[in-house]
Amino acid sequence: MAQPTTPPVSELLSQFRQAFADVQLSAAEAASLREQLAQFQQRHGSIESLRRQLFGLARNHFSTFKDKAVVEWLETASALLPAPESPAAAPAPAAMPAPGQADSGPARVYFSPHDDCVAAIHGFIQQARQTLDVCVFTVADNRLSDELLAAHRRGVRVRLLTDNEKLFDRGSDVRMLQQGGISVHIDESRNHMHHKFALADNRHVLTGSYNWTRSAAELNQENLLISPDPALITAYATEFARLWAALPAFTGE
Repeated sequence: MAQPTTPPVSELLSQFRQAFADVQLSAAEAASLREQLAQFQQRHGSIESLRRQLFGLARNHFSTFKDKAVVEWLETASALLPAPESPAAAPAPAAMPAPGQADSGPARVYFSPHDDCVAAIHGFIQQARQTLDVCVFTVADNRLSDELLAAHRRGVRVRLLTDNEKLFDRGSDVRMLQQGGISVHIDESRNHMHHKFALADNRHVLTGSYNWTRSAAELNQENLLISPDPALITAYATEFARLWAALPAFTGE
């Protein structure tokens, strides 16, 4: 008996695109898509890339700023939901973390001066596979800027929230990151967007006093925490989504 053929991504996207055009998804269509998605996940192990493309379809379909903000909030929130476990799939072996990388174990704390915090942020950025949301006062350390651009180039969706008054500081890399293709939103007030946190795949959160600058690495007394705690991740992801929807995009002008 022939085995069912796993549908390609293009076929699945085409069916969802048709559902958008019809503005409905019947019970029969939903059942068929659910079966095809299960086959796809069993063969490929993850539907995360497909999920991101579906939200891309939604963003293109709904054109107003308010609609797009809602879609982006839903995308962030849906990434927090645990993936359903396949009974036929064997659990993947736990990988040993590389130096400076966070893992699924206990939270880790780092201090500066010295390069411990920089190494930890390097590992944090490098571990991201699908999404990297960064909310920091400024980015002025080329070692970290280069890693953000490298993540963007390997297909990670990188989003940066930062303070508008730091855009034109000497050494600021924010304009360069925006020109490199990274989406940047900024505040437009006299008050500061003073957060320093980041989320990698909504599986790890990074936070602390540490500014992403050379002086923080070489001179300042700073702290950095990286944690896989779901409660912390949910709180920070919710705040990031709120700020991203509320603050305007930086267009480079």
